Amino acid sequence: FCTLLEVPPPHKMAAAKKSVSKKTVAKKSVRKPRSFGRYISKVLKGSSKSKLTMSSKAVKIINSMIVDQLETIATQSAALARSAKKRPLGSREVQAAVRLTLPAELA
Repeated sequence: FCTLLEVPPPHKMAAAKKSVSKKTVAKKSVRKPRSFGRYISKVLKGSSKSKLTMSSKAVKIINSMIVDQLETIATQSAALARSAKKRPLGSREVQAAVRLTLPAELA
């Protein structure tokens, strides 16, 4: 009639109590902001035979201009998709948004 109970040693009981009382906090991974600086320099070096460079301030200005243009194209294409009542954003909407936002020579 006797049942055997396994009792863990005291140091394991303390570890078990600590693990129960600790709350696991999920850490968010911090991403670096995306930049087009690498591609800007590649285009600059590939477009001309001479070895041209840009200052970091100029690269930041060009990068912000690119990000702004992409944002306006994305919002315009989303508005076109919404007006056409299409769920997925297709290449046709993006092409139309580029034609609407950029000047005729660039589009």
